[in-house]
Amino acid sequence: MSEEFMRWEVLVKAVWLVVFTMIALIGGCALVEYQGSVWVYLLFTALSTALLFFGFGRGAIFFDAFIGALLWIGFWLKFSVRIAFMNGAFMVPVGAFEGTPQSLDQALLVASCAFAALLLVRFARAQLFCYPQDLAQVAFSGLFALYLRFRWLALASFILLVLFVGVSNAWFGIYQRGMVARTQLPFGLNGVYTWLLTFGLAAFAAVLLRFEFERNRDQLWLVATLALAESFVSNVSLMSRGMILNAGALIYGGAALFQRVEAKLRAGLLLYVGVLFCALFVGSVFLVNSARLNVFYGYSNEAQGEQKQAALNQYTAALFIDRWVGIEGVMSVIDKPELGSELFEQALAERFDPTVTSFYDKNFINSYHSNTGEDGRHFISLPGYIAFLFYPGSYLFLFAAVAVFSIFAAALEYLTYRFAGRNMVLCALIAQVVAYRFTSFGYVPMQSYKLFGTIALTILMLYVADKLCGLLFRRTVA
Repeated sequence: MSEEFMRWEVLVKAVWLVVFTMIALIGGCALVEYQGSVWVYLLFTALSTALLFFGFGRGAIFFDAFIGALLWIGFWLKFSVRIAFMNGAFMVPVGAFEGTPQSLDQALLVASCAFAALLLVRFARAQLFCYPQDLAQVAFSGLFALYLRFRWLALASFILLVLFVGVSNAWFGIYQRGMVARTQLPFGLNGVYTWLLTFGLAAFAAVLLRFEFERNRDQLWLVATLALAESFVSNVSLMSRGMILNAGALIYGGAALFQRVEAKLRAGLLLYVGVLFCALFVGSVFLVNSARLNVFYGYSNEAQGEQKQAALNQYTAALFIDRWVGIEGVMSVIDKPELGSELFEQALAERFDPTVTSFYDKNFINSYHSNTGEDGRHFISLPGYIAFLFYPGSYLFLFAAVAVFSIFAAALEYLTYRFAGRNMVLCALIAQVVAYRFTSFGYVPMQSYKLFGTIALTILMLYVADKLCGLLFRRTVA
């Protein structure tokens, strides 16, 4: 191991030391204020911390990392900060939650049950599949040969596609978060836009990153810039503040790839990517927040400056903790007396209708979302998959269902690795998409086949394209 990577390991250990120190400080303050059982809170803290830590440990796959981070923020961090410093008041509605010590304990026990299932599957799966420490060369021989021959055309085409999709979507309102589609395209093209903007374009960026990594790592900054720019354009076009998700997945996947094939740490490239990501992410958040305030809440450009700025600051501050789906969903579910199989079946039967308030909004919380479709807006609240899987009111069902979800996610990540060119950058992206879908689960759940179907089609498309290009060029790469 090189001296540079040894310094990198020291840095990673220092980061974990900071994280554990923060957990100890915040957890200690929360424990003082927590009205339920000390042991229940300590169990909740131990399992959520283990989920986060082992998600990045040896033998972990990308799904472990993303689901661990998303659940840790949405459950432990949000709950602990709110209990420790905000008198247990939550920004997101919690419905019929009684707030008694018994209710608090039950909410944490439900979360702990799900965390235990995730950890069990994580350690069992590690015995069957994990990424090799020494990664072979790029496995897509046909597509790689095509890329080497038409590199500049491929990069130019990617840039033009990103700009065309982003600008046309913003102009025509084909698919934007919180909005009913303003334009209906023929031949199912609205679905194509949805796929491209949510992860399709990012998947192309992941393939380009892998090819450029193999071709010339000294020029990787070019495609890295294009990948981050794509995430910026797509999220602004979507009116989404989630640039950190796809962009973060590409960066993490690229870092994992570097760790396996490079003998040294490229600090200059890391610094460049980090600075560019931060600048684009901050820019996207403020642009999207300003646009959403104008469109959704009537803050026009002529609105009073101080009033709009105050709303913008509040809107932005909520992103750090409160906008991540998590503990509030469980809190809103546990005290509902109608929990059972019938309620679960009703939730499964929900169908998409932009003019109807969602099942969760109507049945679990005092929601401020009331969809009519007349104003072009379509807002929903989300319980997350842990809360949703507790609709039957059974800990055993919750544990088994979370385990099945985790096995499915691991299998999908393995298939991505096996049939999409052993591309760790793409694997990280797909794992993030799946993990985020799970944590944002609960609205028209039976339509999840559309997301997972497009993931499968993306993998199949790349696999078939590589085989066809291989026949065309008659070239292989060891």
